[in-house]
Amino acid sequence: MTKSAADYSRLRCPRCRSGELAISDNEVLCTACGAHYPAEDGVAVLVADPVAHESDIARARQVNPGWYLEEQPAEAVSPWRHHLKKRRLYVQDLLARELARRGRTKAEALLDLGCGDGTHMVWLSAFAEQLYGSDYNAVRLVRARKQMADATLFLADILDYPAKDNAFDVVFFNHVIEHIPDDMAALETIHRILKPGGLLVLGTPNEGAWWWQWAYRRAPDVLATTDHVHFYTAEVLTERMRAAGFTVSEVKHMGWGPPDWRLDGQLRRHKVLDDLFEAVGRVVLPKQASSLYVVATK
Repeated sequence: MTKSAADYSRLRCPRCRSGELAISDNEVLCTACGAHYPAEDGVAVLVADPVAHESDIARARQVNPGWYLEEQPAEAVSPWRHHLKKRRLYVQDLLARELARRGRTKAEALLDLGCGDGTHMVWLSAFAEQLYGSDYNAVRLVRARKQMADATLFLADILDYPAKDNAFDVVFFNHVIEHIPDDMAALETIHRILKPGGLLVLGTPNEGAWWWQWAYRRAPDVLATTDHVHFYTAEVLTERMRAAGFTVSEVKHMGWGPPDWRLDGQLRRHKVLDDLFEAVGRVVLPKQASSLYVVATK
């Protein structure tokens, strides 16, 4: 393992929750309690019980191999590539504005929480002096390492997160919260690890909106196979974020399409149709977008 000890200065031992982490060969060691964690290809496994965690993930891969093993498509080849580009441009503009307001061009420490295969980290790196990425799936972190060799990557459980209090200036939490049963605990964790005044950029499907609930009713097989456990609206999500201690500063609805999961991707792969749905939907059905961003500070 070649990462320097400074890369882990914002992290803590997931067992004793207080110890500093140091690197020794292919392990990360806790200087307080002596716990040691495996590290492969520059990715530390920072969960209290790595063996149990991998066993849980192995079972999940058997149940849903597509979600846990298949590569996440790059923006350029996704059926929703035009929508994904709009989302990326929105976040890039938001980060540039927020950092400029703070008199900076880059955040000192930016965390992509639930980074998956690392596709977002490629462009997030332009906004970070130190870029961190974590996920609970080692397969995805190996892919992220290939894309971002200079980032600090680690495997972690968000509900027992191995970061110190007040560690990060920015947390990017994109299309993750809808998968977490205890979403309040996840939000409280993010509040803990953000610095005072730190920025949270949270993206999620707007699937609590009646337009997309209608889509689910029309395709019960899709509802039966989704691994989403929450279906948010802006009102529900902002209420929970405020309950976790955040100050919400911006809500952005993005992406409109037909209430049919299969037809949506087929039509919106064409830029002219994606733009048309966006233009009409924003006027006629402003809260029925397919995606939602909520921006908040600690």
